[in-house]
Amino acid sequence: MNQKNAFNLLIVLATIALAGWFLKDSIIYYSKSPAAREEYIAKNPTIFKRIFNLGLDLQGGMRMVLEIDRSKLDADAQKDVLDRAYTIIENRVNGLGVAEPTIQKQGTDRIIVELPGLRDETQAKEVIGSTAQLEFKLLREPAELVRAIGVVDNVIKGKTDSSVVDTTDTTAIKKKEQEEEAQKLFQGSAEDTGKTKSDSSALAQGKKITSFSSLLIQAGEQIGVQESNKADVEKILARPDVKLALEKAGLGANQFLWSHEVEQQGASRYRILYYVKGRAELKGDAINDASAVLSQGGLNAGQPIVQLEMTRKGASVFARVTGMNVHKFLAIVLDNTVYSAPTIRQKITGGSAVIEGRFTMDEAKNLAVVLRAGALPAPANIIELQTVGPSLGQDSIRLGIQASIIGVLAILFFMLFYYRTSGLYAVVALALNALFVLAIMAGINQTLTLPGICGLILNLGMAVDANVLICERIREELAIGKTVRSAIETGYHRVFVVVLDSNLTTLIMGFILLWLGTGPIKGFAITLIFGLIISMFTALFVTHVMYNIFTPRNKTTLSI
Repeated sequence: MNQKNAFNLLIVLATIALAGWFLKDSIIYYSKSPAAREEYIAKNPTIFKRIFNLGLDLQGGMRMVLEIDRSKLDADAQKDVLDRAYTIIENRVNGLGVAEPTIQKQGTDRIIVELPGLRDETQAKEVIGSTAQLEFKLLREPAELVRAIGVVDNVIKGKTDSSVVDTTDTTAIKKKEQEEEAQKLFQGSAEDTGKTKSDSSALAQGKKITSFSSLLIQAGEQIGVQESNKADVEKILARPDVKLALEKAGLGANQFLWSHEVEQQGASRYRILYYVKGRAELKGDAINDASAVLSQGGLNAGQPIVQLEMTRKGASVFARVTGMNVHKFLAIVLDNTVYSAPTIRQKITGGSAVIEGRFTMDEAKNLAVVLRAGALPAPANIIELQTVGPSLGQDSIRLGIQASIIGVLAILFFMLFYYRTSGLYAVVALALNALFVLAIMAGINQTLTLPGICGLILNLGMAVDANVLICERIREELAIGKTVRSAIETGYHRVFVVVLDSNLTTLIMGFILLWLGTGPIKGFAITLIFGLIISMFTALFVTHVMYNIFTPRNKTTLSI
């Protein structure tokens, strides 16, 4: 073997070794059972960045179609609402850690999201579809709460006077007196809730509600509502006459908001009903970062919480608000639900805050993802949700492999039967072609889809075409009396332009499909493009090296 042939062989072997190195992680991962893969992912969280990933059609997952609700947007906000929603949803999906998600716009109001490997509908809905409007709101003073409850009670009782507390000097009412006044309005205490039977609402049982306060219970320093009475309370607060009475009493700007958590007391379950200012002191745009961590101290030590880091401006406003409202309650509100309402014990500087809510770590991570990405500019309604089961994906893989094996065997039989030893060189080149394509896809972290497998099989057909051209050209050179070595060299020299021309025209089409196509079309285009480029290397270089090594210069015959 001369020096040139040895060098060329070294290039081929080095390329094979490099391909094997890129495919190593993919082989290890996909050779494991589904249960073993989960354990492997836990130990190797970056594994999806080192393998070729399977698309939605091969490994299962979710496909969502979201429609932007423009009904409450003004003319200016209408212009770029789809682009803004797309960016925010993309950030949220990326935060989920799903391998190779697909996000694309459809028309002027819809966004299609494909999440390979994710089959938790609840998680997908909470993270992607949530409007995530984060607000910090101060709770109203106890005196204001007492007034609001009295106003609602008067409406229910049919009284026209909407005031129940003299408002000329409400600020002079002492805290103890406020609590005593509030206590008189409530049916019982949190300890009494376990004795109160209620698995269904009072209205559902046919009971007449004589007052709003009869549905309330004392829950520490706040008021609560049993879960069975929650619907009744919502109906009362939604009544037009109640809203009008609250407005006339100067309380229309305030809000009643439910707690995120359901409290348990004995056999009874209840929620806190917070009475907050309508105007937010701080909004979600003040958040710079959010992360899920474990609480290090206090009653919730060891529990998952969401740590918030504010922007410079947000930190300044937060310090001012907390400094002016020491000993008051500050509610952390997400989508009109109070996640926590801690007491402001001192002025908080530094721009840090936490959201506590008895989360699981997954729930805390999902909430952090949503907060980091920001609020959607308009509600995104999920109008279509499809879950592709893993069994369907496995069937696609099995049928795809069967088709590939049948196609490869047919090519193998034809090449070996018709071109003998030269056909064997072509078969080796085809095997290396498939190996190199998968290695490149793993190296650049591409996704293999079912159309991608089709592109891979089509590529094998294109690669065979190049090898057939080479073999036929060598045959022609041998037929006119040239020596074996001369026929080989001339054949490769003259066929180069033909192979380049045929592959170049298909490559142009592949790039157009990649540019304009979406989803499955791109998957097909990617494998086709890689395959065509690699087929030129394997057909024109690898097989030439094999001819040079296994065909001595003094050889007079060639098995072709």
